[in-house]
Amino acid sequence: MTPTTQQTTRRSLTRLAGGLTLAALLTLTTGCGLGAIGSTDSSPTVRASSGNASAGSLIQARRDAFKIDHEVYASLGYRLDWRGFPVVSAGEHILFLDLYDDIIVAHESAATVSILEASNGALRNSSQVASAITRFVGNFRTGNLIVVSSDTDAAIIDAQTGGVIQRDHLDRVVTTAPVFTANQKIYGTSIGHVYSHYISPPVNAWAYDMGSPIDAQLAMDGSIVVAVSRRGDIAMLDASSGTLIARAKIFGGCEADPVAGDGMVFFASLDQSIYAFTLEGRQMWRIRTEQPLHVTPTYHAGVLYVPSDDKGLRAIDANTGTQLWNQPASTGRVVAMRSGQLITWDGTTASTLDAATGDVIFSAELTEVEILKPDHFVDGNLYAVSKGGIIAKFQPRD
Repeated sequence: MTPTTQQTTRRSLTRLAGGLTLAALLTLTTGCGLGAIGSTDSSPTVRASSGNASAGSLIQARRDAFKIDHEVYASLGYRLDWRGFPVVSAGEHILFLDLYDDIIVAHESAATVSILEASNGALRNSSQVASAITRFVGNFRTGNLIVVSSDTDAAIIDAQTGGVIQRDHLDRVVTTAPVFTANQKIYGTSIGHVYSHYISPPVNAWAYDMGSPIDAQLAMDGSIVVAVSRRGDIAMLDASSGTLIARAKIFGGCEADPVAGDGMVFFASLDQSIYAFTLEGRQMWRIRTEQPLHVTPTYHAGVLYVPSDDKGLRAIDANTGTQLWNQPASTGRVVAMRSGQLITWDGTTASTLDAATGDVIFSAELTEVEILKPDHFVDGNLYAVSKGGIIAKFQPRD
């Protein structure tokens, strides 16, 4: 065990008195003298002692609270691979879940970031990166580094050890998750700047003034970053330099995040409209809706899927703006495609839909699930996170 890992483990042990669950403690110390949690749904092997017996009981109770209906997931097209236990303090939940082919980064709401092995769910390391009241905006990975951003700084974690190796002060209050390009982390801010900060050296790169606060996440397509302000101003910027490429305007801001792909960017707006623009700022089409739009659309293979309150889920030809179908029975966001069928999630119910017609094929409530997310949109693994912070990985069924 490296010194950094030892320090991380000692910090987590200290937090036990402040409310960290014994279940998280058991997982944290895997590989440091306790038996490892298996890669399937089996119970952990724990060396006999009264403390470990209590930890084993609590981890079993935590597992029991996350009931998995295997038939439901089979109907969605998946089978259980493993359950993993990131460090989660009592009463907290997973705030951000970032999925990679080799690791899973689970960031809980009390500021602890856990890194799990994607192959079997074993906990590689964990680190408390700030105080429990810190307001975080999101994370990204570059190489072996995990960049964890709050509204005022960015902590950079070594993915192998979990140690914080750098802390960058941000001189603006950021309001969006960062996007990453060529040694830069780029944010939207409360004063309306699109703001870029270098990772190395940790100094300001550039800023572009939008004129009003930026609430929606930034979108990226290639080397272009797109931002929309609260009052509906849109800017397309060169990500490396901040140079303005184009400006555009819609009639209201966005609660839903813009999405970009194949040289276009799409906005589901509070002004009761869905818009498509080129990255040169030209409006391609607009669809008016009866209600403001609140849920982020999904773009895939030339089709834009937009959840709406008036007509349910809409499928729109992204090039022409022609509505292909709408499904009033489904208001969830499209999160994945499995065997050619769409999978939607509304925070409570998961459904499969026929991609050509929108017909609902299967639907079921997943009441214990807080996050449902794939690692790859088409036929990837599916990860479900319980309200208590357990992560379950599901593989596509043959």
